[in-house]
Amino acid sequence: MLYRYGTAVLLALLSPLASAEKLTLLNWEAYLAPDVIEQWESETGVSVEQVYFDNDERRDRMMVDASRHNIDLVVLDEVASRLFGERGVSFAPSVEQAPNLNHIDPRFQQQCGEHSIPYMWGTLGIAYRSDKVSLPPTSWSALVRPAPEMNGHIGMMDDGTDMLAPALLMRDQSINSASREVLQTAFEDLKQQEPAVLTYDYAITYLQSRPEANELYMALVYSGDQGVLNEISGSEHWQYVVPDEGSILWADCLAIIRGSEHEALAMRFIDFLNRPDIAARNAESLWVATPNSAALELIDPEFRADLTIYPPPEVMAKSQIYEVLSDDNVMLRKRITGAIRKLHDAQ
Repeated sequence: MLYRYGTAVLLALLSPLASAEKLTLLNWEAYLAPDVIEQWESETGVSVEQVYFDNDERRDRMMVDASRHNIDLVVLDEVASRLFGERGVSFAPSVEQAPNLNHIDPRFQQQCGEHSIPYMWGTLGIAYRSDKVSLPPTSWSALVRPAPEMNGHIGMMDDGTDMLAPALLMRDQSINSASREVLQTAFEDLKQQEPAVLTYDYAITYLQSRPEANELYMALVYSGDQGVLNEISGSEHWQYVVPDEGSILWADCLAIIRGSEHEALAMRFIDFLNRPDIAARNAESLWVATPNSAALELIDPEFRADLTIYPPPEVMAKSQIYEVLSDDNVMLRKRITGAIRKLHDAQ
């Protein structure tokens, strides 16, 4: 659920080889360590091409037309993995087909369901620039009702669940609420917030693509994103916090597109990614938590002790998880986010 680009779908061929064999992965940008790809290509002679998306809706549209893009595998959230799996669009290999799946923590396998394999997990929170924000935010209200000096410096997301999440969490509501009254209140909160918002593009996308990037001081992000923001900006100013009201505990999952011409290779690739040494290296490189229990024994102790990556029990206890929403709920949320974007674009 992490790194995005700008407004267009990008195709990035990473370390192309002479071999005609190739796997195509639909993924967030910068969500697979380059040295992991290099080792896979060195061991197998099979290249990896990545097709990038920058929000869930774009990913869903591309999955529906996966054959046109020759997509073999996809990274998707736990809700989408269940929906697409039940529709027969994607599936997961068995332990017999990918023995390293035995290393997956059952908690996260349950979250991704039977049609996909856990890839990474983390929380939703606030990234802020320590050189611009004097005190670390402790409440979602810092983002939803920002101080006057933050006006024009806030980053949000263009997503029916995550755009609404800060307003819902601020009021101790369920992130999956179907109540029209609750969602109307969240809509009003977001309308009041809108004048302070610099962008509804994902923070990483914005920093990579916009000349006004230096104006972004605080943003809605996923755990681990602060590392990428610092890398892009060439600084160590970006920090990450989970507000006191709680967070969302998300899981990203890996699935194979049914009908892929490279199903056997895709299974082999998933098995490779779940090899403990590879899973540990990938997690450390991306600065994201791995669901691979055996990999935890190989991870650097300092990385394992980072509470922004592996949150303490009290944060886990206050975190909610995504649920499958009804069609009516989804449509109402789309109307809300569409209205907010329209209001912002009119400025």
